[in-house]
Amino acid sequence: MANELIVSTKNEVSTGVDHFTTALTSYLNELGLPTDKVLVAVPERQRVINNLPDVIFAIDGSRRQNSLYLSKFIAACGAGLFDAALNFIWDETVVNLRTKVARFDLEYFYDSVVTDPARRTKLKGESDLSKIEEWELVRGCHLTGILSDIGYKHLDYIRDMRNWASAAHPNQNELTGFQLVSWLETCIKEVIAKDPEGPAIEVKRFLNSIRNTNLTAGDAQHINAGIEYLPADIIKSLLRTLFGMYTAANAAVQIKSNIKLVAQKCWTLSPEDAKHECGFRYASFAANGEIDRKSAANEFLTVVGGLPYLPGDTLALEISEKIANLFTELCMVS
Repeated sequence: MANELIVSTKNEVSTGVDHFTTALTSYLNELGLPTDKVLVAVPERQRVINNLPDVIFAIDGSRRQNSLYLSKFIAACGAGLFDAALNFIWDETVVNLRTKVARFDLEYFYDSVVTDPARRTKLKGESDLSKIEEWELVRGCHLTGILSDIGYKHLDYIRDMRNWASAAHPNQNELTGFQLVSWLETCIKEVIAKDPEGPAIEVKRFLNSIRNTNLTAGDAQHINAGIEYLPADIIKSLLRTLFGMYTAANAAVQIKSNIKLVAQKCWTLSPEDAKHECGFRYASFAANGEIDRKSAANEFLTVVGGLPYLPGDTLALEISEKIANLFTELCMVS
């Protein structure tokens, strides 16, 4: 039949690649365009084609069917455009990271990666993930436990190579077939074929409990015990999230009550810079005239014993204000 689908083997693909290269080179010559350093040598492309099956089949069938950029990656490799192929690896990785964040906990992610209060207020739903820079996306996934330590280091390197050696920017860097296969395997292993696990899942469950249940003191004891086993970076992100939830304009009484039961443990285990950050956010609320949020921040810091972490000038104003209030009360009594 004229329209019958013919399934090619990798050897047939390699042969077709060779013919394509010859034909395209002739066409470029005919147009008077450069042919040197346009397409990667055929042997390099064959290295990718020969190693692809073992790497690609690490992804389950349902996910492969939706991996559009991996198809583009293979097409670019076959055509000899390795710089474009690297771009497609990264595009597939970014799409997968955004999907994982959206399914995980958006508020927790935004609170973890965005420290500017004004910018944070503009980030609400899944569509706002496009406003997050790609380096922030990778870092945020690491901070929230979606990416492992080693996965973060690998992806940050691949992101850097994508910026310097891919078609994203003009360059004449040469990439090899084995490099591309290795980076593809890393992205598949650490992101595309992997779901969040361990501490990330624990934090997701914990935040779900904070938002949707009435915790008792007994419940809090179990949660506090679990917090002790979280990595330091995740505890830091968790403190930032709890502070953000507590000081949100629409924070429910139930949520605040739940947070009070666990905030002290999280505060105690958090690094100093995270504690000072809470103090600076309090100062920001005060400077912007956000009275309700300032009051909520004061409550939170009082619960955890964090008022000494206010910036010096803010702390001086707070002390002065309390002394003035105390003096007024004494005068009224007398």
